[in-house]
Amino acid sequence: MKTKNYLYTTGEFAKLGGINKRTLHYYDEIGLFSPAYKAENGYRYYTCFQTVQLELIVTLRKIGLSIEEIMRYQQSPSGASFSDLIAEKKALIDRSIQELLNTKSFLEQKSAKLSLSLRAEHGKIERITLPEQPILLSAPITGAYDEQDFEVVGDFSLRLKSIFGLYDNFGSRISAEHILNGDFQSYDSFFAYGKQEPGGCDAVRPAGNYLRTFCVGGWDKLQEVYRTVCRFASENQLELSGYAYEEGLNEMSLQKREDYITMITVGCRTLTATELHSRPAAP
Repeated sequence: MKTKNYLYTTGEFAKLGGINKRTLHYYDEIGLFSPAYKAENGYRYYTCFQTVQLELIVTLRKIGLSIEEIMRYQQSPSGASFSDLIAEKKALIDRSIQELLNTKSFLEQKSAKLSLSLRAEHGKIERITLPEQPILLSAPITGAYDEQDFEVVGDFSLRLKSIFGLYDNFGSRISAEHILNGDFQSYDSFFAYGKQEPGGCDAVRPAGNYLRTFCVGGWDKLQEVYRTVCRFASENQLELSGYAYEEGLNEMSLQKREDYITMITVGCRTLTATELHSRPAAP
């Protein structure tokens, strides 16, 4: 005989457990969770003591366990097996959180670059100050973007994917010395921004003063932009130093090749009076 304080109908127990009646029927059919009593008329009744078991099943489902995994656990429940089960799922959740954080970082980088592209003007130069930035480097490249360079691209892409999963597009770097000598083809390597942690980089883009400019159009226009940068440096008593870092800004929204935007960031320093007298003319 059903006593209200002791037994619950399927509808009452479903409401108590925060699930629907059909789910309880399904759990009973597959043998995962059955009512304490079944009347001759087919009605199912659950006890208040079963709420703990149902709450465990609901919780395990919420953290990603399959029906099969829960049933296997129920066949031989123990403190040790439950601890192992939870440890495995905690590790899975941690990986999922990290993947979401990586995705968020990827989207933030894309958003920042697209914002820069919206205000980019071909050849316009600005002086900026940047913090230290770890970078990852590919194997050396020829700068001709030949078969050898494309092989380096493939290897570098695989490396970045293994580190970040998702990663922003990488760029190229060329030494300021080559630019000053009018050698605009001798690129050093491909680069990508690394992690701010020990061992998370191959080199460091130093903190300091930089010139930033943009090239709108094909790569054939880069030489013209670099010559403009050299003239700007000469007119402002600056010397290019370190490397120039080239990054594409709008690959995700590009419709025509002539709309491609390359951001160029190159180190610079102010020349002393003695150095000004001996500096070479801009190429």
